[in-house]
Amino acid sequence: MTPPALSIVIPTWNGRDLLARFLPSVAAELTPERELVISDDGSTDGTAAWLAEHYPAARVLRSERNRGFGPAANAGIETARAEIVVLLNSDVELTPGCLDPIALGFDRSELFGITLRAFDLPEKVFSTGGKLGRFRRGFWESWRNYEQPAGASFMLAGGFCAFRRSAFLELGGFDPVFAPYYSEDLDLSYRARKRGWQLAYEPASVLYHQRSSSVNRHQNRFRRQAIIERNRLLFHWRNLDRSRLLRHLAWAHLLLLQMLLKGNWAYHLGYGQALRRIGQVRRFRASEKPYWRLRDAALELAATSQAVSASSVQGFL
Repeated sequence: MTPPALSIVIPTWNGRDLLARFLPSVAAELTPERELVISDDGSTDGTAAWLAEHYPAARVLRSERNRGFGPAANAGIETARAEIVVLLNSDVELTPGCLDPIALGFDRSELFGITLRAFDLPEKVFSTGGKLGRFRRGFWESWRNYEQPAGASFMLAGGFCAFRRSAFLELGGFDPVFAPYYSEDLDLSYRARKRGWQLAYEPASVLYHQRSSSVNRHQNRFRRQAIIERNRLLFHWRNLDRSRLLRHLAWAHLLLLQMLLKGNWAYHLGYGQALRRIGQVRRFRASEKPYWRLRDAALELAATSQAVSASSVQGFL
């Protein structure tokens, strides 16, 4: 059997109502050359039965327990049959023709992935496009979006992006150390770039996104913020080379004092949780460093050049 040209993978957890609202727009983009894979991450709301009734052509993977976004996405991508995979959140609405430009973008062998152009719902205002990054006060941050034109991107947005399946698997996919969510897309993007691969932005691929609807319903604000802080720290500890890591650690320790004075206990909780994973961090660094082709200084220089180029472009936010 000829493999499909494109696999669309959607992780979901207790998101039957979101799928009922948003999946029709995805199904409208299916062709005989495209397949739909739903990774059901331990849902208890009848998602699997609903999909069997309403979308029998979709391939549904079921987990007996909730593992988090990254592991659920990994399971779907591993079973995908196409080399080009589109990864979508369950709260994403595609516009007609959204996926058409994607396959054309992968004619460059050095391209790892493409991030898409997103507008927030319900306002339908531009929210996410090409990402500009900077290393500031010891931390990498995705600090700006640009809407036009097509170009390079600092990272891929995990909720709406496309990439080469073979390269994704070579990287080991999303690392479960970031479960249940946040920063796994930044980590994957940065590891790809340190291996010399490129990331791109395709503004012709337009979608609408109900921001954080699939996360906010399952987590209180304090715990969610602690996870964000934990994973932000883990990203830097895993990926920075020695000189940038030392700068980061100095600022991270300063933040411990600043957040204590501000009463921001989420940062302290996240820091403690990150420290408990330090053994995993060390093992990861030892295994990943042999594959680094670019140093952080080169990525910082590229980010600075990209920001200068984009600053004069309409749609730079």
